Amino acid sequence: MNAHRLVFFATAIVLTSTFTIQAQRRWERLPAPRDPQFYEPRNKLEDFEGRVETVLIKGRHWVGTLRAQNGTARVEATEIRDSVTSATASGAVITIKADGGPAGGDIRSLIDYDEIDALLRAIDTASKASETVTRLSHFEVRYRTKGDFEIMVFKQLESNLVAAAIEGGFFDRSRLYLSIEDLVKLRWMIAQAKERLDQR
Repeated sequence: MNAHRLVFFATAIVLTSTFTIQAQRRWERLPAPRDPQFYEPRNKLEDFEGRVETVLIKGRHWVGTLRAQNGTARVEATEIRDSVTSATASGAVITIKADGGPAGGDIRSLIDYDEIDALLRAIDTASKASETVTRLSHFEVRYRTKGDFEIMVFKQLESNLVAAAIEGGFFDRSRLYLSIEDLVKLRWMIAQAKERLDQR
């Protein structure tokens, strides 16, 4: 009996230690948390911005800055060229600086050239939104680009007025509150950025 017990306990100890070692090894194989810069680019401008060991030539043209209720939004036309392959990417950059925003300060949203027309159409649709878009008492119209720039038009709960907001960012997000007139001004600035890019 003692010999059987000894063999049983020895086997149990060996199996337990084997599973513990296996579990530790499996845990060690889990990938480390990834830095934000290593995430998949969502559009061409982000792809170019993230390139390493490459000489990039960047051009920018400031279009305008919009003052919102709680900060500013700057609109620029941008073009990036890879000096090795001569490939280019262009579009608009919207930089949001909200009062009390993230510690890093500015939030930049990159909008590819071929996304701009859809964004302009979305702003046109959203800026005309009214209570007729839904049967319910309050509404919200949203549109988001691939690079996480978002526009919103909504009926405010407190005052029942129609207002707008823009938002940008991936990990940290900032939101600016606008009037509908301000949203129309922002649309004009984005259209001007596209016009500037068309002058090649």
